[in-house]
Amino acid sequence: MRSCRSAHRAFTLIELLVVIAIIAILIGLLLPAVQKVRSAAARMKCQNNLKQIALAVHNYHDANEQFPYASLDRQPGETAATYSTGFIQIMPYLEQDNVARRWNSKLPRNSTDDSDGDGYTNAMLQQMQIPTYTCPAMTPPTGPLGGTENRAPSSYLFSSGTQDPVLYAYYSYYGVPDPAFDGAIIPLRDRTYTPAAPCTTPTRMTGITDGTSNTFLLGETDFKPRGVPSTTLGAIWSYGYIGYTFGSTVHPFNKHDWTTTVYGAFRSEHTGGASFALADGSVRFVRDGIDPQLFLWLSTRAGGEVATLE
Repeated sequence: MRSCRSAHRAFTLIELLVVIAIIAILIGLLLPAVQKVRSAAARMKCQNNLKQIALAVHNYHDANEQFPYASLDRQPGETAATYSTGFIQIMPYLEQDNVARRWNSKLPRNSTDDSDGDGYTNAMLQQMQIPTYTCPAMTPPTGPLGGTENRAPSSYLFSSGTQDPVLYAYYSYYGVPDPAFDGAIIPLRDRTYTPAAPCTTPTRMTGITDGTSNTFLLGETDFKPRGVPSTTLGAIWSYGYIGYTFGSTVHPFNKHDWTTTVYGAFRSEHTGGASFALADGSVRFVRDGIDPQLFLWLSTRAGGEVATLE
Protein backbone atom coordinates (compact mmCIF):
# COMPACT_ATOMS: atom_id res chain seq x y z
CA MET A 1 0.00 0.00 0.00
CA ARG A 2 1.43 3.30 -1.01
CA SER A 3 1.42 6.19 1.50
CA CYS A 4 0.60 9.71 0.36
CA ARG A 5 3.06 12.23 1.65
CA SER A 6 3.02 15.92 0.85
CA ALA A 7 6.03 16.93 -1.11
CA HIS A 8 8.11 19.81 0.34
CA ARG A 9 9.84 21.77 -2.36
CA ALA A 10 12.99 23.60 -1.28
CA PHE A 11 13.84 27.17 -2.28
CA THR A 12 15.82 27.38 -5.43
CA LEU A 13 18.92 29.52 -5.43
CA ILE A 14 17.22 32.11 -7.61
CA GLU A 15 14.25 32.38 -5.24
CA LEU A 16 16.58 32.77 -2.28
CA LEU A 17 18.48 35.53 -4.03
CA VAL A 18 15.20 37.28 -4.86
CA VAL A 19 14.12 37.17 -1.20
CA ILE A 20 17.49 38.51 -0.07
CA ALA A 21 17.27 41.30 -2.64
CA ILE A 22 13.77 42.26 -1.46
CA ILE A 23 14.94 42.35 2.16
CA ALA A 24 17.93 44.49 1.18
CA ILE A 25 15.63 46.91 -0.66
CA LEU A 26 13.30 47.16 2.33
CA ILE A 27 16.21 47.82 4.67
CA GLY A 28 17.53 50.44 2.27
CA LEU A 29 14.14 52.15 2.30
CA LEU A 30 13.66 51.93 6.06
CA LEU A 31 17.11 53.01 7.27
CA PRO A 32 16.91 56.59 5.92
CA ALA A 33 13.44 56.94 7.43
CA VAL A 34 14.66 55.68 10.81
CA GLN A 35 17.67 57.99 10.64
CA LYS A 36 15.43 60.90 9.74
CA VAL A 37 13.21 60.20 12.75
CA ARG A 38 16.24 59.93 15.03
CA SER A 39 17.66 63.20 13.69
CA ALA A 40 14.33 64.96 14.19
CA ALA A 41 14.10 63.63 17.75
CA ALA A 42 17.64 64.82 18.53
CA ARG A 43 16.89 68.26 17.12
CA MET A 44 13.68 68.47 19.16
CA LYS A 45 15.50 67.45 22.36
CA CYS A 46 18.23 69.99 21.63
CA GLN A 47 15.68 72.76 21.17
CA ASN A 48 14.01 71.74 24.41
CA ASN A 49 17.40 72.06 26.15
CA LEU A 50 17.78 75.56 24.76
CA LYS A 51 14.29 76.49 25.89
CA GLN A 52 15.01 75.25 29.42
CA ILE A 53 18.30 77.17 29.55
CA ALA A 54 16.61 80.33 28.26
CA LEU A 55 13.89 79.97 30.91
CA ALA A 56 16.56 79.53 33.59
CA VAL A 57 18.28 82.71 32.36
CA HIS A 58 14.97 84.58 32.62
CA ASN A 59 14.37 83.25 36.13
CA TYR A 60 17.88 84.31 37.11
CA HIS A 61 17.15 87.75 35.68
CA ASP A 62 13.91 88.00 37.65
CA ALA A 63 15.72 87.11 40.88
CA ASN A 64 18.82 89.27 40.32
CA GLU A 65 17.55 92.04 38.04
CA GLN A 66 20.30 91.29 35.52
CA PHE A 67 21.42 88.55 33.19
CA PRO A 68 24.15 86.18 34.37
CA TYR A 69 27.64 86.87 33.11
CA ALA A 70 28.85 84.38 30.51
CA SER A 71 32.10 84.15 32.46
CA LEU A 72 33.68 85.81 35.49
CA ASP A 73 37.46 85.89 35.62
CA ARG A 74 37.33 87.02 39.26
CA GLN A 75 34.43 87.06 41.68
CA PRO A 76 33.82 90.53 43.21
CA GLY A 77 36.06 90.96 46.24
CA GLU A 78 38.22 87.92 45.47
CA THR A 79 41.90 87.98 44.50
CA ALA A 80 42.16 84.59 42.80
CA ALA A 81 41.05 84.13 39.20
CA THR A 82 38.25 81.55 39.27
CA TYR A 83 36.82 81.80 35.74
CA SER A 84 33.35 80.85 36.92
CA THR A 85 30.49 80.76 34.41
CA GLY A 86 26.92 81.77 33.79
CA PHE A 87 26.04 78.12 33.29
CA ILE A 88 26.96 77.54 36.94
CA GLN A 89 24.96 80.59 38.04
CA ILE A 90 21.73 79.37 36.43
CA MET A 91 21.98 75.78 37.70
CA PRO A 92 19.56 76.36 40.62
CA TYR A 93 16.90 77.16 38.01
CA LEU A 94 17.60 73.95 36.07
CA GLU A 95 17.10 71.46 38.91
CA GLN A 96 20.89 71.26 39.24
CA ASP A 97 21.01 72.94 42.64
CA ASN A 98 22.98 70.05 44.11
CA VAL A 99 25.85 70.84 41.76
CA ALA A 100 25.54 74.60 42.25
CA ARG A 101 25.57 74.34 46.06
CA ARG A 102 28.69 72.19 46.02
CA TRP A 103 30.55 74.38 43.56
CA ASN A 104 32.93 76.69 45.43
CA SER A 105 32.79 79.97 43.51
CA LYS A 106 35.79 81.31 45.43
CA LEU A 107 38.06 78.62 43.98
CA PRO A 108 39.19 77.84 40.41
CA ARG A 109 37.38 75.18 38.40
CA ASN A 110 40.30 72.72 38.81
CA SER A 111 40.64 73.14 42.59
CA THR A 112 40.96 69.95 44.66
CA ASP A 113 40.21 71.85 47.88
CA ASP A 114 37.50 70.17 49.97
CA SER A 115 37.85 72.36 53.03
CA ASP A 116 34.07 72.55 53.42
CA GLY A 117 34.06 68.78 53.90
CA ASP A 118 31.14 67.94 51.62
CA GLY A 119 33.16 65.32 49.74
CA TYR A 120 33.14 67.26 46.46
CA THR A 121 35.69 69.53 44.81
CA ASN A 122 35.42 71.76 41.77
CA ALA A 123 37.85 69.44 40.00
CA MET A 124 35.39 66.58 40.53
CA LEU A 125 32.27 68.55 39.65
CA GLN A 126 33.66 69.92 36.38
CA GLN A 127 33.77 66.36 35.03
CA MET A 128 29.99 65.98 35.33
CA GLN A 129 28.05 65.79 32.08
CA ILE A 130 24.93 67.95 32.54
CA PRO A 131 22.09 66.51 30.38
CA THR A 132 20.47 69.90 29.74
CA TYR A 133 23.80 71.25 28.51
CA THR A 134 24.30 68.41 26.03
CA CYS A 135 22.75 68.10 22.57
CA PRO A 136 22.04 64.42 21.77
CA ALA A 137 23.36 64.96 18.24
CA MET A 138 26.77 66.14 19.44
CA THR A 139 29.55 63.60 19.13
CA PRO A 140 31.61 63.85 22.32
CA PRO A 141 35.37 64.45 22.18
CA THR A 142 37.50 61.35 21.87
CA GLY A 143 39.77 62.25 24.79
CA PRO A 144 39.80 64.27 28.01
CA LEU A 145 39.34 68.03 27.66
CA GLY A 146 41.96 70.09 29.41
CA GLY A 147 44.41 67.21 29.77
CA THR A 148 44.25 65.66 33.22
CA GLU A 149 41.39 67.97 34.25
CA ASN A 150 38.93 66.03 32.07
CA ARG A 151 36.37 68.83 31.84
CA ALA A 152 32.92 67.78 30.68
CA PRO A 153 31.88 69.29 27.34
CA SER A 154 28.65 71.11 26.65
CA SER A 155 26.79 72.01 23.48
CA TYR A 156 25.79 75.63 24.00
CA LEU A 157 27.37 79.08 24.11
CA PHE A 158 25.91 82.35 25.35
CA SER A 159 25.74 84.97 22.62
CA SER A 160 28.14 87.79 23.51
CA GLY A 161 27.74 89.74 20.28
CA THR A 162 29.95 90.57 17.34
CA GLN A 163 33.37 90.69 19.03
CA ASP A 164 35.78 87.76 18.75
CA PRO A 165 35.77 85.99 22.13
CA VAL A 166 39.55 85.62 22.04
CA LEU A 167 39.83 89.38 22.62
CA TYR A 168 38.54 88.75 26.13
CA ALA A 169 42.04 87.60 27.07
CA TYR A 170 43.94 90.53 25.60
CA TYR A 171 43.29 92.95 28.43
CA SER A 172 44.96 90.93 31.18
CA TYR A 173 47.65 89.47 28.95
CA TYR A 174 48.68 92.48 26.90
CA GLY A 175 47.33 95.50 28.76
CA VAL A 176 45.03 96.64 25.97
CA PRO A 177 41.36 97.46 26.49
CA ASP A 178 38.79 94.72 26.21
CA PRO A 179 36.19 95.02 23.49
CA ALA A 180 32.80 96.25 24.58
CA PHE A 181 30.84 93.05 24.03
CA ASP A 182 27.53 93.99 22.43
CA GLY A 183 25.48 90.81 22.90
CA ALA A 184 22.74 89.86 25.34
CA ILE A 185 25.02 87.97 27.75
CA ILE A 186 28.58 89.21 28.16
CA PRO A 187 31.71 88.10 30.02
CA LEU A 188 32.86 90.01 33.11
CA ARG A 189 36.38 91.32 33.42
CA ASP A 190 37.93 92.15 36.78
CA ARG A 191 36.77 95.60 37.90
CA THR A 192 40.11 96.34 39.58
CA TYR A 193 42.07 96.61 36.33
CA THR A 194 43.39 100.07 35.48
CA PRO A 195 42.09 101.40 33.21
CA ALA A 196 38.79 99.68 33.92
CA ALA A 197 37.73 97.11 31.38
CA PRO A 198 34.58 98.23 29.55
CA CYS A 199 32.78 94.89 29.88
CA THR A 200 31.91 95.15 33.56
CA THR A 201 28.34 96.47 33.50
CA PRO A 202 25.76 93.66 33.61
CA THR A 203 23.21 93.40 30.84
CA ARG A 204 19.49 93.59 31.52
CA MET A 205 16.28 92.91 29.64
CA THR A 206 15.63 96.64 29.33
CA GLY A 207 18.94 97.02 27.53
CA ILE A 208 17.85 94.81 24.63
CA THR A 209 16.43 97.67 22.60
CA ASP A 210 16.73 95.79 19.31
CA GLY A 211 13.84 93.61 20.49
CA THR A 212 13.96 90.39 22.49
CA SER A 213 12.50 88.41 19.58
CA ASN A 214 15.32 89.65 17.32
CA THR A 215 18.30 89.05 19.62
CA PHE A 216 20.21 85.82 20.22
CA LEU A 217 20.53 84.68 23.84
CA LEU A 218 22.53 81.51 23.23
CA GLY A 219 23.17 78.98 20.50
CA GLU A 220 24.75 75.66 19.63
CA THR A 221 28.31 74.53 19.15
CA ASP A 222 29.84 71.05 18.78
CA PHE A 223 33.05 69.10 19.23
CA LYS A 224 33.35 66.74 16.29
CA PRO A 225 33.15 68.67 13.02
CA ARG A 226 31.87 67.07 9.85
CA GLY A 227 34.30 66.66 6.99
CA VAL A 228 37.74 68.22 7.32
CA PRO A 229 39.23 67.96 10.83
CA SER A 230 38.74 71.25 12.61
CA THR A 231 40.75 73.25 15.11
CA THR A 232 37.70 75.06 16.45
CA LEU A 233 37.14 74.50 20.14
CA GLY A 234 33.79 73.64 21.68
CA ALA A 235 32.02 74.58 24.90
CA ILE A 236 32.88 73.70 28.50
CA TRP A 237 30.18 74.68 31.01
CA SER A 238 32.61 74.95 33.93
CA TYR A 239 35.37 77.07 32.36
CA GLY A 240 34.60 80.76 31.92
CA TYR A 241 37.28 81.64 29.44
CA ILE A 242 37.60 82.64 25.80
CA GLY A 243 34.97 80.88 23.75
CA TYR A 244 34.19 78.08 26.20
CA THR A 245 30.97 79.64 27.51
CA PHE A 246 30.29 82.47 25.06
CA GLY A 247 30.38 82.76 21.31
CA SER A 248 30.29 85.38 18.58
CA THR A 249 28.63 85.81 15.22
CA VAL A 250 31.85 87.30 13.86
CA HIS A 251 32.77 83.75 12.83
CA PRO A 252 31.05 82.21 9.78
CA PHE A 253 27.97 80.26 10.78
CA ASN A 254 28.07 76.45 10.97
CA LYS A 255 31.53 76.24 9.43
CA HIS A 256 33.37 72.98 10.15
CA ASP A 257 36.52 72.98 8.05
CA TRP A 258 38.64 75.50 9.94
CA THR A 259 42.40 75.46 9.42
CA THR A 260 43.23 77.87 12.26
CA THR A 261 42.22 77.76 15.91
CA VAL A 262 38.89 79.53 16.45
CA TYR A 263 37.09 80.17 19.72
CA GLY A 264 33.36 80.64 20.18
CA ALA A 265 31.99 79.66 16.76
CA PHE A 266 28.34 78.65 16.49
CA ARG A 267 27.78 75.35 14.68
CA SER A 268 26.07 71.99 15.16
CA GLU A 269 25.86 68.40 13.99
CA HIS A 270 22.25 68.83 12.88
CA THR A 271 21.62 68.76 9.17
CA GLY A 272 21.14 72.16 7.61
CA GLY A 273 21.84 74.54 10.47
CA ALA A 274 21.77 75.03 14.24
CA SER A 275 19.28 76.10 16.90
CA PHE A 276 19.34 79.35 18.88
CA ALA A 277 17.36 80.62 21.85
CA LEU A 278 16.27 84.23 21.51
CA ALA A 279 16.03 86.73 24.32
CA ASP A 280 12.24 86.36 24.46
CA GLY A 281 12.68 82.67 25.34
CA SER A 282 11.68 81.30 21.96
CA VAL A 283 13.88 78.83 20.06
CA ARG A 284 14.51 79.02 16.33
CA PHE A 285 16.42 76.86 13.88
CA VAL A 286 18.84 79.00 11.88
CA ARG A 287 19.52 77.47 8.50
CA ASP A 288 22.76 77.31 6.57
CA GLY A 289 23.02 80.14 4.10
CA ILE A 290 21.75 82.85 6.45
CA ASP A 291 22.98 86.24 5.31
CA PRO A 292 26.23 86.96 7.23
CA GLN A 293 25.17 90.55 7.92
CA LEU A 294 21.83 89.42 9.34
CA PHE A 295 23.66 86.84 11.45
CA LEU A 296 25.79 89.65 12.93
CA TRP A 297 22.81 91.90 13.58
CA LEU A 298 20.89 89.19 15.41
CA SER A 299 23.60 89.01 18.07
CA THR A 300 23.59 92.70 19.08
CA ARG A 301 21.32 93.83 21.89
CA ALA A 302 21.19 97.53 21.02
CA GLY A 303 22.78 98.00 17.62
CA GLY A 304 19.77 99.75 16.13
CA GLU A 305 19.63 97.40 13.15
CA VAL A 306 16.40 96.20 11.59
CA ALA A 307 16.90 92.45 11.87
CA THR A 308 14.19 89.82 11.80
CA LEU A 309 14.71 86.08 11.76
CA GLU A 310 12.19 84.61 9.33
